Amino acid sequence: MASDYQRDLDRVTPLADWFRRVGLPSRSGRRLIASGEGPVITELSERRKGVRERDHLEWLDARRSNDTA
Repeated sequence: MASDYQRDLDRVTPLADWFRRVGLPSRSGRRLIASGEGPVITELSERRKGVRERDHLEWLDARRSNDTA
């Protein structure tokens, strides 16, 4: 049986909520995704799309930098 942590990693946040979560205007978020620079998108239906928690965390890790400027 999956742990609570595993279930949380599979939870899907709707795109509009994800944009707010990361502080992006909707237009900028959609542009980021369209460019291939955003997280992996999960398509729940033709009109409902979102970001799984694990994909959000992987996307954040990939954007880490040691740049202190």
